[in-house]
Amino acid sequence: MTRRVRWSLVSLLLLSFLVALPSAPTQAAASGGLNAAFQRTWNRTDRPVAAGRANRTWMWGPQANTHVIFEPYAEGSIHNQSYNYRLVQYFDKTRMEITDQGADPVNPWYVTNGLLAKELITGKVQVGDNRFLDFSPAQVNVAGDANDPNGPTYATFNRLMGFSPVPTGWVIIQTVDRAGNVGADQALARYNVTAAYYVRETNHTVASVFWDFMNSTGTIYWDGQFQQGPLFSNPFYATGLPLTEAYWTTVLVGGVPKRVLVQVFERRVLTYTPDNPPGWRVEAGNVGQHYYTWRYEQLGLGRYSYGWQDTQGYSGARDSELSYLDAVVPTILQLSTIFDSLQPLLQTPNLGSQHWYDDTTSRLQYIQDIAETFRSITPPPSLGTLHSRLTLLTDHLDNGARALRAFLDTGDPGFLRTAAAEFAAAMQVLQSLGS
Repeated sequence: MTRRVRWSLVSLLLLSFLVALPSAPTQAAASGGLNAAFQRTWNRTDRPVAAGRANRTWMWGPQANTHVIFEPYAEGSIHNQSYNYRLVQYFDKTRMEITDQGADPVNPWYVTNGLLAKELITGKVQVGDNRFLDFSPAQVNVAGDANDPNGPTYATFNRLMGFSPVPTGWVIIQTVDRAGNVGADQALARYNVTAAYYVRETNHTVASVFWDFMNSTGTIYWDGQFQQGPLFSNPFYATGLPLTEAYWTTVLVGGVPKRVLVQVFERRVLTYTPDNPPGWRVEAGNVGQHYYTWRYEQLGLGRYSYGWQDTQGYSGARDSELSYLDAVVPTILQLSTIFDSLQPLLQTPNLGSQHWYDDTTSRLQYIQDIAETFRSITPPPSLGTLHSRLTLLTDHLDNGARALRAFLDTGDPGFLRTAAAEFAAAMQVLQSLGS
């Protein structure tokens, strides 16, 4: 079967579940299931935290706070076919996004981390690469308790975006209050937080405690195991570039006043609380919670507006089916793309080529993660027939992955033939899902 026909069938599977609803999301409070790409992204930094293997802030959160949402985005597509939406899911700390669901899932930028803090601080909601809806900066507390009447908001920091950077090496003692008044407190010098890294693109300097965290190593989860490695492949992957300098302020945390250092980046807000336990002094703010409240509850963008529809779920799906569909439907699209790229690699194997070995290994790891996703989900009774096909698909993926790993380890062509046969059988099951 040709790639075009296969994509047509798999795309129909996805599109058969989509529906545009005219009201705001009704499933916001329910935890959603994670597709393989989102699960892999979450696993790297947050699975060690959830398992008690790492003592540090969540970078996403314990779980997804919403089911899959299809938000308007002009360049959203499935394999170069425009659908004017992208697939997103909200967590405490941020939002995960897939804009082109037909792109190569192995690419580290296949899953992006929303520019939510930038939208909150500027009031510009991005609905395309160069398309925005203009609102006022968010009157939402940037850190601490949501009902703190004195803590700074994103609107507070909007006024600080144009302030000059603190020179590299200087100790940070500047303060800010809710009204945006900037001062200085010499007593804060005792924490010895300095301006560490100047970012030319935004003309701001990253505070030393945040720069150390952004470049830190620790326990991560990758390739099916816990191991030591950098938390982020690029220090700005999770945070984006700094939009402001770092400022000390006072916020309520559980009703108790706390002195914290706050810096707003494009994608995150980082805070430093000196009297927190080690490992939790630097934390990622709850930008995902803040943005969801602002976009869907304060601005009401879950309704038809500005000629766009916010698509909020799966057509005709029961509540009990949503987590399962969250995980399965996008993962099937990712698997189809992996097969398309893996097939020519297996047809012309070259163990002597590092490029071939690395490319094949990265796709093998992704197939293993896809199989883990399918194994980990429990189907509702109404989708038992679909899940029986997925179980057969998963068996073929597991068998093919083991054989391919054996070929990479030994060079025995028999293992390669077995892997090719198992993946061909998996592809047949995958194609049947579109019928």
